[in-house]
Amino acid sequence: MALPSIQLGPYQLHERIGEGGNGQVYRATGPTGTVAVKLIGNPNDFDDQSLARFKREIAALGELSHPSLITLLDHGVDPELGPFLVLPLLAGQTLRDLLKGRAVCPEAALLLILPIAEATAALHARGFVHRDLKPENAIATPDGAITVIDLGLAWGEHMTRHTESGAAVGSIGYMSPEQLDGQKVDAAADVWAIGVMLYEAIAGKRPFARPRPTEEVAATLLGSYARLTAADRRASEELADLVAACLALDAAKRPSITELVAKLREHVDWTDDLLSERAAAIADPVGYQARISAFRVRRLERVAREAIEAGKPFVALAVCDRGLAYAPDHAALVELIAKAESATAGTPKPAAPAPAAPPDKPKRNTTWIVGATIVGVAGVFAFAWYQNQKTDPWKVKAPSAPTVTTTSSVTDSDKALVRDFMGLFNKALDTTSKSAPSSRPGGTPTTATGWLELAKTQEPADAVGSLRHALTLSPDWPEAQDLLCVTLAATKDEGAIDVCTKSIKRAPADTTLRAARGLALVHAERQVEALADLDAVVAADPAPKWRRLRATARSAAGDAAGAQKDLEHACQLGDAIACQAK
Repeated sequence: MALPSIQLGPYQLHERIGEGGNGQVYRATGPTGTVAVKLIGNPNDFDDQSLARFKREIAALGELSHPSLITLLDHGVDPELGPFLVLPLLAGQTLRDLLKGRAVCPEAALLLILPIAEATAALHARGFVHRDLKPENAIATPDGAITVIDLGLAWGEHMTRHTESGAAVGSIGYMSPEQLDGQKVDAAADVWAIGVMLYEAIAGKRPFARPRPTEEVAATLLGSYARLTAADRRASEELADLVAACLALDAAKRPSITELVAKLREHVDWTDDLLSERAAAIADPVGYQARISAFRVRRLERVAREAIEAGKPFVALAVCDRGLAYAPDHAALVELIAKAESATAGTPKPAAPAPAAPPDKPKRNTTWIVGATIVGVAGVFAFAWYQNQKTDPWKVKAPSAPTVTTTSSVTDSDKALVRDFMGLFNKALDTTSKSAPSSRPGGTPTTATGWLELAKTQEPADAVGSLRHALTLSPDWPEAQDLLCVTLAATKDEGAIDVCTKSIKRAPADTTLRAARGLALVHAERQVEALADLDAVVAADPAPKWRRLRATARSAAGDAAGAQKDLEHACQLGDAIACQAK
């Protein structure tokens, strides 16, 4: 829409070139040539005091200077159009328009996201938080520059947040949980948004994306998403760990922006000429993989050979699988896969066939991981029910399965997991009145507490009925509901998913409940959802027991490389069963 007649001080406004929740942007001409003018509010919304604050705050923003941060050229207040900012008119396109929802290789994504993190670090260093980082607010130009724009929501501790009206401010999909909850927002919210953008660039979709905004908000608040390595085979475990750290539900557990920038730079291991490489990525984001694949494949080929020589064939398989995502049917990688599989030829396998791997992945021996991990993890859930028996509960024999390890033994870490689940019993009993008789003379319970006490002495299948009786008498008893979630998951009951979902809505940070639902989803063969739960569990608590449980879901999904990686990590953290199985 052309506006040749509108004059704003020395600037003449032309067509509108952008619009957002906090203003409209026009192409304009002025004393220095063509610029962008942003109108950021209705003049009626500003009294004398708020206008004075606006001028002080804009002056503070004008002091910021960074190559990847938009420069403030001028500002003012028009009596009819209100406050305005004058900014350079960048000859490029937003990251949203550049990527168009397409997935790019991790290397291209790193080149595009790193300058955004660096610009954000400059903001944070001066006490500002952007609060609305997203692909629309970053401009890529052909010379390889990435510029963060739209500082209309940026604020610091010394500033007045005059842009807010009491509602959450930002863009759904990139807003952190604390923003969505209307809680205090600090620098960690920007780290979250950068994590979302990095994930989106590599996977081609946001981690919490759902058909409806309300569903995406719910998924964000629950931290439910598929790990980056599950979304794209090209991503390394280390990069997935970094993204997971950025997306931690607890803002205090996210890296600082300085730490994030340092980690991102570490992952740029193929060039020192960032500007020219970024220009190539901007010119052809998807095609950039062809430019980098030779380097990446050579690096992965070397790592795979070293793993085979070190007697770690499964590590080699994982590395080769990642390499084939860059260069399908690469002869050297295919040869290495054959060598790695030959090194595992003596490994016994269960009779049941493993889930078929996706057609673009080489066939590999995965069934032993499923057997070993499910026996070890599912056994842990079942053992909880023998904790209070008179006999030694740890002598109960686990289900037999032809695996490479003796999975019927129970380690100290398994006992710790059992204590986690038994803690639900104890919590329930501690918070429920026991003044009423717990049973009739014949032994049948008469109170919710009595039914729960009976459940403690029963095996899982029988305990389900007792817990349902308890909930009939006390429907709003959260501890009994939580215990039913764990019980149903241990017994492979189809109702476990719904029961656990209800409990998780009440206690979204409870890793035990989310792990139980993850196991239930594995039993239901809903592996993508299971991995979303278990990724959140591992991100919140990287204990080896959870990594070993996630290995189950990865194996069932055909991701032997990811399962092996989890077992390696669990072993390094001292999990004996994982050490035997890896």
